[in-house]
This record gives sequence, structure tokens and C-alpha cells, in this order.
Amino acid sequence: MGFLQFHPNVKLRLILNFTNNLLTNMFTPFMAVYFAKSLGTTAAGAAAILAVVVSLVFAALGGYYADRFGRKRIMVYSEMLCTAAFCTMALANSPWLHSAILTFGMTLVMNAGAGFGRPAIDAMLIDVSAPETRKSIYRVNYWAKNLSLSIAGVVGAYLFSDYLFEIFIFVAAMSLITVLVMQLFISETMPDLRNANANKDASLSKRTSLWASYRLVVRDSTFMLYLLAGLLTVSIERNLSNYMSIRLEDQMQEAAWLPWLSGHVSGLEMLGFLRTENTLLVVVLSLFIGRLFRRSDGRMMLIAIALNVIGYTYIALGSQPSLLILFMFIATVGEVLYLPIMQALLANLVPDGSRSAYMAVNGMSYQVSTMIAGLNVILGGFFSAWGMSALILVTGLIAMFIMMSILPKLEGRRLPLQAAPGRSL
Repeated sequence: MGFLQFHPNVKLRLILNFTNNLLTNMFTPFMAVYFAKSLGTTAAGAAAILAVVVSLVFAALGGYYADRFGRKRIMVYSEMLCTAAFCTMALANSPWLHSAILTFGMTLVMNAGAGFGRPAIDAMLIDVSAPETRKSIYRVNYWAKNLSLSIAGVVGAYLFSDYLFEIFIFVAAMSLITVLVMQLFISETMPDLRNANANKDASLSKRTSLWASYRLVVRDSTFMLYLLAGLLTVSIERNLSNYMSIRLEDQMQEAAWLPWLSGHVSGLEMLGFLRTENTLLVVVLSLFIGRLFRRSDGRMMLIAIALNVIGYTYIALGSQPSLLILFMFIATVGEVLYLPIMQALLANLVPDGSRSAYMAVNGMSYQVSTMIAGLNVILGGFFSAWGMSALILVTGLIAMFIMMSILPKLEGRRLPLQAAPGRSL
């Protein structure tokens, strides 16, 4: 199924997602540098951690209310909250006022709005799509996201330092347009479950059943170890927009691409190039490498994680642009290789009867990985680049050791699940 055959809500949402990702990523990857310069590295790390906490709390609230008051209303309210945040951030970085504290506060409001609306967006996409069409929807969304990131990385690197006020003005205007588009053209999709054949006892026990399902997940030691290894691995990549961005901006001053070339690049510009390289390589390489390694090969996954760790270990330390580009290539090859294998292992781990609870906990792990990356910003204020590079290497080795320890159990759970009739991954 192609884009034109998607439900109107889906087409609008994908376009809005692309636009929002393009605009917000012109400044969000560089906010760690902004706060480090204005408030200090400790405050920058605390800001990253607090932003994740706020996003998690409001995502939980958004999921609760989206199932009670509808997807559209929550989506509109969340975008209105983001619009207010962008307008205030523009004011806080205008020719008339400069306030890093106010910008920090509005960053939290922006994360609250984004977190509040995300469950409603995800639910709406599921409401209006059939299982056989969702792969196409997510594939288009994945490509659009990476394309927007690649464009925003380069544009933002050149505009962020000198045109931050103009960026916020433009983002605020587009956010307001998004509110109007959703209000006028997106229809409500929430199924009416009030007349479902569920008795009052089941309704009253809903909270108990929810907590019981999460206890089941936490008691699954194999899954929790898998989750720990995964979030440690992902946290290494998240350092690119946190500690590594601050280090590059601070330690890389107009470095030559090669010793015998006259061309130079600053640390902030280098960050934009690295992010663009990563997103473009993910899109291109996934067309070829991903098809060659579809099966859950544990040894290949470990090799891929090792490549990823090696690449980011150098990026946390090096300042030679050409070598940074090379090691980002190595890290990205590892990323493209290990992600599909880990996703296949995750699908094998998740029981059919508890899929939502398992996937919810898995989703939270990505937020935890961002918090770890934020903590590394704080640690980066006390340790040298060599020390932080060693820490990232040790983090990767721990993740690999955990994954090695549970691979036999993963294989043991894979075979029965594959033999089960009607199993769909």
C-alpha cells in the first residue's frame, strides 16, 4: 500500500510528523550546548534528565485521557501546549530578552506537550489502520523521520548560533498551523467502548489487572536483562546529542578536515555533519544490510554492537573531522545490523497475552537511556574526554556481556514461539 492509499488521518499525521521533526530538530540537538554555555554542564545534564521525567509523566497522563476523551482532543491540546512553549522560547531569546532559565522552563513545557500527545497519535494510527497496512505506515514514517533529521542537522548547525530567535518564531508559527490543521481536518477515531460487553467487576478490577500485568513483566528476568542490555546500548548513541555535542563544541575549534586541506569545520558544524551522516546512512544501509540479516543471529548482533561501541568510543574522544566521519560510519553500520536482530529477539520474548505491558516497559527503556545520556553530561564536567570515552566503552562491554549471558535463554524461548501456530511478528 502506498502513501496515497492511507487513511486521510494517517496522511495528515505523517506530513505533520515530518514537518514537526524537521523544525524541532533544528534546535533540540543543540540545546545541551546552549544550556551548558548558559547554565553550566551540571545544569545541562539535569535539564536532559528532567525533560525525560516530564515526558514520561505526561505520556502516562496522555495515554489515560486519550482512551477516555478521544485522540483528537488530546492531540490538539498537546500541540497547543507546544505552541505556547515555542512562543515563549522565542521571547526568551529575542532582541529584547535573553533568559536561559525561561528557555529551560519552556523546554520542559515542550516535552510535556510532546509526551502528552504521543500516546494519542500512536493510538490514532492504529485505530484507522489494519494490521497488514501498518508496516507500510511505519516504514514511510521511518523514512520521513530520518530524512527530516538529516536536513535539520545541517540547517540547524549553521542557523542555531546566530538565528535562534528566528528559528523559534518559525517553529511557533508552524506549530500553530498544526493545531488548526488537526482541529479542522483530522477526525476522531477512538472506538466507542462504553457499550462493550464488559461487566462492572471487570471495569473495577482494571487497575488491579494493570498492576498485575506489570508485575509479570518485572518478574521475567530474561526480558529485564535483555531490556537492561538494550537501554545501555542505546544510551551510548544518545550521547551524541548530549555529552558528545558539548565536547565537540568546546574542544573542536575550526579543525581542518585533513592536515593538508585548507577547509575547516567547527565543533557545532561537525555535530550537524555527524547527525546527518548517521541518519542518511541508516536510510541507505537499511535497504541492503537489513535484508541480509533478518534471522536472530546472536553472534552477529554482538559483533554489530561492538562496531557501534567502537565508533562512539572514538567520537567521545577524537577531534579529527575525517576520523570522526569514519568512526560514525562504523558506528552506524553496527546500528543498522544490531537493531533488526534485537527487534526480532524482542518479538520472541513477548508473550501474546501480555504484549501491551511488555511493549510499554520496552518503550520506557528508551527514555531511561536518554536519562543515562543526560547523566553523562554531568559526569563530563568532572572527567576528561579520555575518562568519558572509557566510560562509554565500559558501558558497551557491560551490555555485550549481559546479552551474551542470556543468549542461550533467548534461543530457548525462540523455538517454542516459532512453533506456535498463528504467530505473527
